[in-house]
Amino acid sequence: MSKTCKPSFRKFLFIWSGQLLSILGSGISSFGLSVWMFEQTGAVTPFALSFLCSILPALLFSPIAGSFADRKNRKAIIMLTDTADAVLKVGLAILLFTNSMRVWMIYPFMFLSSTLGTFQSPAFSASIPMLVEEKHLGRANGMRQLAGAAQSMVAPILAGVLYPLIAVEGLLIVDLCSYLFAIITVALIPIPQPELTPEANASKNLIETALKDFTGALQYLRGMPRLFVNVLVFAMVNFIANMALILISPMILARYDTTVYSLSQTVAGIAMIAGSVVASILPSPKNKFVAIYATLMVSGLGLIVGSLSPHWVVICVGIFLFALFVPYVNALSSTMIQTMVEPSMLGRVDSAVNVLCQIMMPVSSLLAGPLADNLFGPMMREDGILGGSFFGRLIGVGADRGSAVVFLLGGLGLMILCFFCLLRSISYTQECVPALSESVTEQTEDPKDD
Repeated sequence: MSKTCKPSFRKFLFIWSGQLLSILGSGISSFGLSVWMFEQTGAVTPFALSFLCSILPALLFSPIAGSFADRKNRKAIIMLTDTADAVLKVGLAILLFTNSMRVWMIYPFMFLSSTLGTFQSPAFSASIPMLVEEKHLGRANGMRQLAGAAQSMVAPILAGVLYPLIAVEGLLIVDLCSYLFAIITVALIPIPQPELTPEANASKNLIETALKDFTGALQYLRGMPRLFVNVLVFAMVNFIANMALILISPMILARYDTTVYSLSQTVAGIAMIAGSVVASILPSPKNKFVAIYATLMVSGLGLIVGSLSPHWVVICVGIFLFALFVPYVNALSSTMIQTMVEPSMLGRVDSAVNVLCQIMMPVSSLLAGPLADNLFGPMMREDGILGGSFFGRLIGVGADRGSAVVFLLGGLGLMILCFFCLLRSISYTQECVPALSESVTEQTEDPKDD
């Protein structure tokens, strides 16, 4: 364990407050960029491509990021990535102020910004068990989810009010100010660092070390077969869900203005805040996989409901149902990994889990735009194959309803997948729960011996 300082939830709260403001700033600028992109193109595919650029870094660099988090100073990583991201926002603002910005420029910007986030995420996540006592881990992870929920709820309201007044350029300046506050909070609080083994200190070749760390983390995960198999299932869940979620912005902006769009994002934020509160106060269930798949079925139902009408109220109800239990699922997953994995391995294992969970998402990004624009969109026009059918009358007619078809198929796929996984998890309850309980007990008893 680190010799720097003792765990303190108050110190975590101080750092978390800075990260909360930074996340809100990012949400405000992301909202502005989404509206600007749709105003420039009016199509779905650019959204899908920007999403692809935002997830590729996690797949490409997570192994290296995990090694950095376990072998380098985590506080330095968090501060450097925040600073570099702030510089990126300055460059983007300059392009917009000088009218030099083009839609294609967003793609490399998203790639670079997401790369920085890929390096920061395991460093911050691996720092939490060092900052707080184990009895507060669930609470701390719930608050991380609360920050994400606040981004979804508060940021759209602020951005929706500010966008007509200061445009996307002004929103980027707000984002930049939030980064500065986050950097200050991290600078003022010492973040404990686990002691490195002699082998880790002796490592020279970062790429070679990262690959060894990644394969080692995979082997570590395979040593927990139930967890490993379910991580692969989570990859399929992400594939199905994200194909639909990419289309939320263009589906709403095709019929409504930025006010309704910001309202839909706020509804998602309210749902996630409610889910975060649940994650913060509920005790961990004995069989976490049963809880995860049962709540994910509600998310699948939300996608189905959101596809049934072009009216913004129906879409918002669907978004609320989808987002409600996402923080709970994420908090359960994070707590389970943090209590089962030793601190010196946590950054690497966390990165390996992220890679596995997101490995199918580039495929969903490439499919979402063409499916909505070129396949289902034409079918849902008034003169299309499905436009005059009962199906067309059910979910609405228009080229933009191609996105609704993807929503509907995604919701059905998610519910079917999670239903079968739920049955499988229930059937393994007698075998799985004791094994997990023993593992967690060992982890809670041993740290004081380190």
